[in-house]
Amino acid sequence: MKLKPFVFPTLYISLIFTLVLGLYFTTRTINKEVDNSLEDVTYVSNVILNDVVPVASVDSVFSNPYSTENVKIARYYYNLEDDADKQKESIVFYNNTYMPNTGIDYTNEETFDVLAIMDGSVIEIKEDEMLGKIIEIRHDNNIISSYAGLSEISVQKGEQVTTGTKIGISGTSKINENLGNHLHLEIYKDGINIDPLKVIGKKLGDF
Repeated sequence: MKLKPFVFPTLYISLIFTLVLGLYFTTRTINKEVDNSLEDVTYVSNVILNDVVPVASVDSVFSNPYSTENVKIARYYYNLEDDADKQKESIVFYNNTYMPNTGIDYTNEETFDVLAIMDGSVIEIKEDEMLGKIIEIRHDNNIISSYAGLSEISVQKGEQVTTGTKIGISGTSKINENLGNHLHLEIYKDGINIDPLKVIGKKLGDF
């Protein structure tokens, strides 16, 4: 039997229509499956992105643990190489006992905010019978700063802080009761106590 001339074009059109229709539904199905699979994807939240350990540059400078004006040093770190007059200002007298001061005591008539001297991680928060509330922060190059005599603490153990972050408020302590409102700052390098004045204002890379 001889097919009429219009039969072949009709078959071609039908075939093309069928292929296009099949391709449409196939693509739609794939896209739907992709959308459904995305529902199970766990995205990184801003909380995680913001929870970054601050890494200080070697050019970062250790700052003072306060920003309030009129804060002054009431007692210096005891250095064996200092003259006699300076050493007298570096002695702690408590319970009829003279002791060398192992840090620097900053005082002010009114309480003042205590600030982190460098980027780091809060490794310890405790309260000592003699020194009062204490915060310890670990910095790069195995340096630890300790802030004692606080009346309030504004950070938590494990928290990451940056230079100048408020970590607490100055207060009082039993061993430095004669100083009144103050902050007792100590700094350790490789576990060895060092004079904070040899650190403050210096670059991290110097240690």
